[in-house]
Amino acid sequence: MNIDFGAKFKKFRKEKGMSIAMLAEKAGVSPGMISQIERNTTVPSIYVFWKLCNALGEKVSVFFEEEEERDKVTLVRAGEHRMVSGSGNQYYLLTPDPKRRIEMYKVVFHREEEQEPVLASHEGAECGYIISGTLRVTTETAEYVLYPGDSIYFESTVLHHLQNNGEEEECVAIWGEVPFTW
Repeated sequence: MNIDFGAKFKKFRKEKGMSIAMLAEKAGVSPGMISQIERNTTVPSIYVFWKLCNALGEKVSVFFEEEEERDKVTLVRAGEHRMVSGSGNQYYLLTPDPKRRIEMYKVVFHREEEQEPVLASHEGAECGYIISGTLRVTTETAEYVLYPGDSIYFESTVLHHLQNNGEEEECVAIWGEVPFTW
């Protein structure tokens, strides 16, 4: 078994949104030590290894698990996209493998009567592109009306709500989101 501990530490650190300096401070080790570990120029002592795992919120054992090989290409043919429903809309998964870094889907937002939006937030980020119809994106500080050809990006930690209350019965959009939620 050949495990690249440096790559695993770097992967977990980046997934947690931590800089080397942040991890170093939280673990009580020098930034230089973490840099050397991630570049595989040094092997941490068991104690330092344990401190880094705790700072990352990971069990020591996850560093010894072998990662599954996955196909580098996933093809989903027309008509074979898995459809899930949420809040009265239809989501067609374009990236059905939860091991991918980004989740893409085609969304059909059905027309709703205008109502006071219920804002929600979650970890991650979203980006959308409007193909047809109009979509209202409401955040805690602003409201945006998107038309065909418009795109929007926002951090999902911002309170937000998406709603089709335009003239058309459907608004169709391509949407991307991280982390994978469906």
